[in-house]
Amino acid sequence: MRALSRLHSVAIRSAFAVRYGVAVYGRHAAFLEKSQWWTWSKIRALQAKKLLFLLDHAYKTVPFYRARFDKLGLQPNDVKDLSDLKRLPILTKRDIQQDVTQLVSDRFKERKKIENYSGGSTGRPTRFYQDFSYKDWEQADMLRCYRMTGYQLGTRWAFLWGSDYDASTHKGYWGSLKDRIIYNLVWINTFDLTADTLLRALEQMARWQPKIIVAYVSSAALLAKLIREKQIRGISPKAIQTSAEVLTPDTRQLIESTFGCPVFDRYGCREMGNIAHECERHNGLHILAENNLVELVDDNGLAAQPGSVGRLVVTNLNNYAMPFIRYDTGDLAVSSQQNCRCGRGLPLLSSLQGRISDVISSPSGKLLHGEFFSHLFYKVDGISQFRVIQKSRRDLLIQIVPAQNFQEAKVFSYLRETISQHGDPEFEIHFELQSHLPPAPSGKYRFTISELPVQLGS
Repeated sequence: MRALSRLHSVAIRSAFAVRYGVAVYGRHAAFLEKSQWWTWSKIRALQAKKLLFLLDHAYKTVPFYRARFDKLGLQPNDVKDLSDLKRLPILTKRDIQQDVTQLVSDRFKERKKIENYSGGSTGRPTRFYQDFSYKDWEQADMLRCYRMTGYQLGTRWAFLWGSDYDASTHKGYWGSLKDRIIYNLVWINTFDLTADTLLRALEQMARWQPKIIVAYVSSAALLAKLIREKQIRGISPKAIQTSAEVLTPDTRQLIESTFGCPVFDRYGCREMGNIAHECERHNGLHILAENNLVELVDDNGLAAQPGSVGRLVVTNLNNYAMPFIRYDTGDLAVSSQQNCRCGRGLPLLSSLQGRISDVISSPSGKLLHGEFFSHLFYKVDGISQFRVIQKSRRDLLIQIVPAQNFQEAKVFSYLRETISQHGDPEFEIHFELQSHLPPAPSGKYRFTISELPVQLGS
């Protein structure tokens, strides 16, 4: 069986090597493998070149940016270098929600583009668009991130993921067959967690024996706790890549000591793709600077002092369908002034401070990842902001800030039915309409809040 598995891996690696050589994302991936070792000054020059092209395109073809430039009395060529970028206002989710059509390039109004959604860590559902060139760069950077963990084409791996958007191609018989035969992976849905499904996930991984595990932070932590509680043996990955939430030192220690392998943290968002990733030195997260220009700013919009917490403002350098220029991600981070000993020229974030989602325990014992609720609001019109609060096992309070076109009866009915079908029918759901939902004292908005400890059940 092991010989058959090795033969399967070799076949996958050979097939992907052929595809990789001709696909656009493959050429981009080869470029990124080299550019990450450039000096910072050379990477910075690449950023400046790409930025100037993007600004010129945005001014000429995007109504929103043309109005912004004109209001400030600026022309794209007034941005002589990267330091001049701060002359432009910060783009917010509210800007996008008010009229997304004004942010779409005229050149892409009638062209095919990718529709995407973000609930993110701010609780504000946002619709946006990306072009296919952006997607090629995103896939290439994703492959680079996986390679930092030790992944190679054909490596056996497992995903503990929950996004319906991401999981759509993995569902059903054909999705599972394609995963096994083509991608050599198993996909485990983490939006439907109970003690039983957690155990089944562990049994599945024990049979599959993945070398790399990709997981939400909370999903990996819950599995680690269950492994310790049940004294389960036999799952021995070479690395675990975590994402979607803040990886605290305690959680890292729990995961690494339980699985006996290093954890590689990844940070990104749907609007920008991957933004930063940890290398083998584990000395912070490298900013993936060839594709995203990252700024850390304080509450006044000025550059945050080195070593202090700042808001992550990001400019994606590849999406021409709907440019994101100085976009406020809603996340917090601390920059690092160190050069990584790995030798990469990519700068470092020393830590991430935001994006903490609570796991909510349902009355029947099902564990709902915080982003389960975020995804409920992806395609719901008329909602500016939401928050889910759990005070008892049965009671869920959903606070909503209405926007234009809010249809109370329709929205409440949809949420009740969906949570009943995919969450737990035993929830008692209550709604509150609010004019504003303030962030926590830390400045970070939490879109799910549970006042109960997570219970794995029996």
